[in-house]
Amino acid sequence: MVVERKNFRRFTYAEYVEYLKPFRTNVKFSQVHVHGTWKPTIADYRRATDKMKIIQAMWRFHAITQNWGDIAQHATIDPDGYIWEGRSLLIAPASAVGFNNSDNDGIHPFMFEMIGNFDVGAEKLEGAQLATAVKLTSHIAKEWKLPEAQIKFHREMNAGKTCPGSSVNKASFLELVRDWRDVDMNAVDANKIISTWLSPAWFAAASKAERDEIHRLANELRKASGQL
Repeated sequence: MVVERKNFRRFTYAEYVEYLKPFRTNVKFSQVHVHGTWKPTIADYRRATDKMKIIQAMWRFHAITQNWGDIAQHATIDPDGYIWEGRSLLIAPASAVGFNNSDNDGIHPFMFEMIGNFDVGAEKLEGAQLATAVKLTSHIAKEWKLPEAQIKFHREMNAGKTCPGSSVNKASFLELVRDWRDVDMNAVDANKIISTWLSPAWFAAASKAERDEIHRLANELRKASGQL
């Protein structure tokens, strides 16, 4: 009987880094493959009341319609910067024909998708989603000792694609990856920043838009410290 539903866990970036730790000794990533979904779009994700269904729809298309056995990617980065679980990290992805590597020797690329249509004139890769994509790419490259040349956009492996999107400049993306340094943000420090600086700024804000932005920044700190 064909399984028609699979549940996926959602992680903050900090939680996903912890999730990766046991795999350092039993999987060898050869490259990082960067993809954008095109469909679903950011707008699709925002409209969905049950975000899990967006991930499950991708899984059904990949596993059942395309017959790839599972969702193609190891991880999916949503517009809010969360990372959704994908196929087993021990198994090669369905990333690009000729670039998935043989899983017989335990060596294969790490593949992630970013939800959105990032072609010129469509949606933008920005904010928390861009931050998580950069941090995750940097972390995988650092922990698996991969040179920058082994970070691949999907379009480099398939000339017929614009993926992860024609508006995403690889040189600029790699510059962010080079400049990023993992910060060990703990809950105590995050809450100290929130209470000492962001809370007073919230009360002094001149508009609701300013208060909303301060609230968003506080939640980003909570995410970075694993509280959300």
